[in-house]
Amino acid sequence: MNNRKDRMIEEYIHDPYFNKAKPEEPSVCEVFGVVFRDGAFRWEEAPKNAKKIICPACRRIQDKYYGGIVELSGNFLKTHKEEIINLIKNEEEKEKNLRPLERIALIEENDDNITIKTTYEHIARRIGEAVHNAYKGKLELHYQEGTHFLRVKWHRD
Repeated sequence: MNNRKDRMIEEYIHDPYFNKAKPEEPSVCEVFGVVFRDGAFRWEEAPKNAKKIICPACRRIQDKYYGGIVELSGNFLKTHKEEIINLIKNEEEKEKNLRPLERIALIEENDDNITIKTTYEHIARRIGEAVHNAYKGKLELHYQEGTHFLRVKWHRD
């Protein structure tokens, strides 16, 4: 028996978009088409008998209850906006293929910055790190204590 007292115990953080009871199997999200089977959401063809549900990611998008916000700014962004947007969309595609609930909910652009709102914090972090790895600049990650929320800020002059 392990009685170690020096290990960190992570506090449970309640996520209102995940019910304690799992969806009935098989289920299919009627908005995005992701299938819940074998205890996980997957990209596959929905069986004919699949129950129609709205997945947690689609519910977050409908409620505008985002898990991450990525803010990109700076002069470099103005001159490289199209390629940065392409990088962001490629990162979303990679993440979404592995984890179907990790999605971009909204991209807002203006002359000076881009704001990306995501369903969960993991994809926000991945997008911020991808932009930073590709283009350097200054990257800041701000986790909101006690929640599943991350604000990412990237800037390059």
